[in-house]
Amino acid sequence: MSMISDEDLIAQIMEAQRKQIGLKPEDDSDGADIAEESSDDANSDKEESESTGNEDEKDDLFAKLEEQEIDKPKSDRERNLMSRVFGGRTELVSSILKDENSSEEVRGEAKKRSAAWHDSDDEQDEDFPGKKHKTELRATVGRRRKNFEKIVGKPKWADLDREKDVDSDDEVLRTVGHVVKGTTTDLPQGQIELKRLKNLNRETKNEGDITAVLFHPTSMVAIMTGMNGIASIVAVDGTKNEKLHTIGLKKFKIACCGMSSDGNEIILGSYRKFYHTYNLLSGQSYTLQIKDELWTMKNFEISKCGKYIAVTGGFGEIHLLDGRSKELIDTIQQNYACPSLCFTPDSKYLIAHSNDTMVSIYHLAKRRFVNVFTDDGCVNGSFIIVCPNNRFLATGNRQGIVNIYLLEKVLKEKYPTPERVISNLTTAIGSIAFNCTSELMAIASPDVPDAIKLIHLKSGTVYRNFPMMKSDLGRVTRVQFSPGSGYLAVGSREGFVSLFRVKHYQNY
Repeated sequence: MSMISDEDLIAQIMEAQRKQIGLKPEDDSDGADIAEESSDDANSDKEESESTGNEDEKDDLFAKLEEQEIDKPKSDRERNLMSRVFGGRTELVSSILKDENSSEEVRGEAKKRSAAWHDSDDEQDEDFPGKKHKTELRATVGRRRKNFEKIVGKPKWADLDREKDVDSDDEVLRTVGHVVKGTTTDLPQGQIELKRLKNLNRETKNEGDITAVLFHPTSMVAIMTGMNGIASIVAVDGTKNEKLHTIGLKKFKIACCGMSSDGNEIILGSYRKFYHTYNLLSGQSYTLQIKDELWTMKNFEISKCGKYIAVTGGFGEIHLLDGRSKELIDTIQQNYACPSLCFTPDSKYLIAHSNDTMVSIYHLAKRRFVNVFTDDGCVNGSFIIVCPNNRFLATGNRQGIVNIYLLEKVLKEKYPTPERVISNLTTAIGSIAFNCTSELMAIASPDVPDAIKLIHLKSGTVYRNFPMMKSDLGRVTRVQFSPGSGYLAVGSREGFVSLFRVKHYQNY
């Protein structure tokens, strides 16, 4: 069997495609000429003319073959030849694109270097390039932020909604309302951040020897009384301290002033056989007579519950009044005269110091004394107070010593040992005040100028930077903290009330 050459097979395939697409078949001479082109070079001019004509026909054929579907080859050899002859632009372009894509992938793999270290935490980082979706990024960031704030707390610099720094003076003044305790962080010892503001009575200055400084429990209002018979009511803001109202009582030296627990009423007492009440809401005042001629309202205290008023009398007597009707309930007798007394914050006990060394504890429900103990190192008592958290009892004496006891001890023991002994003052203690968190205490003496100290209760140490050099506080008669400990008021015998901002506490 004779073998067909490649050229003959190509010619046959081309002839078959011409018939399929409707081209006229070539003459045998043309076919012979094509077959003889590879072997006969005799007539070069004829070859050039025939070659030119065949190329034109091939171009027309290829153009039409591009537009039609080529039949599938019937053998491997035919497939190879058809690929060589009729590959066309489409097959060529697809082949080229395929080769380019594969080469780009190879180049990309070559450029992407494998990591030397793989950390699983990197996959949750918001900058990790392999993150699938932005929602997942936000969820991861939010989860981390919540965990951070739960452990550390939200940084102040990260609070985009803040208006001013917490340390600004107006931050305290924006808080008006019920008493809110100070910051959750412990009060530092050694030095305390204070800022002196305008005097609290800068617009009045007529009270005389200051006998009382009271802060309203729910409003930013303070009441100051003095021996000139004037009670001033001012708005507390630290800058203007504007006067709201003045109560003037002729020939009535206001020796003591107390406020009801709800802040609606104040009681003004003196050495006279009568006293005054003033309603802060209605503005009405009343004068009440004292029937018993043996005592006056020169020294009294109002219980936290508002049910009782305890008044010191002569010869060691303590008169217990009803807080609402002002009627006498009972008279309590102790061995020595009582210079100072106080109620516990739960209004369960009345505690009275004496001119001697004894301290008496009276149970209000049982109407009897439950304990009498000796104040350690005391010769003559002068002041007594219980801290707001009902834990400590502080006693001051005329020797300038302040003892701090645990209240649970003094309720049972005859000779309790003080937890802290403050001996930084050398003259009689005339005033003691605790802040609302019972971690800061102020003590003062009216006998010498600037005799005032602030004590860090947890450590029992005195703050070195208070009072400041040349503070000119005068002879201090009364010290008082505002309900949220944001302010400290210092009244003096010279008739002015200094005001300080305690920066550790953010509330009024």
